[in-house]
Amino acid sequence: MPIRAAIPRRSLLVSVNPGGSWSGADEGTPGAEDVDLRFQITGEEGRGVLLEYASLDGRLAPADHWFPTLDEAQAFAADAFGIETHEWAA
Repeated sequence: MPIRAAIPRRSLLVSVNPGGSWSGADEGTPGAEDVDLRFQITGEEGRGVLLEYASLDGRLAPADHWFPTLDEAQAFAADAFGIETHEWAA
């Protein structure tokens, strides 16, 4: 699938849970640490897009979410990870 938008490297504060799952964290969250992640949105016009993200060092499990539109994927990334629209490269 073609890459519609990407962020090759972005540091994010995450909390790693037992068993390897993880989520975004706030300052003061016990066990939270900065991790470099890669984000990309792939897909074709009119068929939906996939927001994919993974740690660059491979220690966190990759994840993805499907959205009907690029705008919805970017809105989710903004809400979940604080990524602003201008950070995405086409």
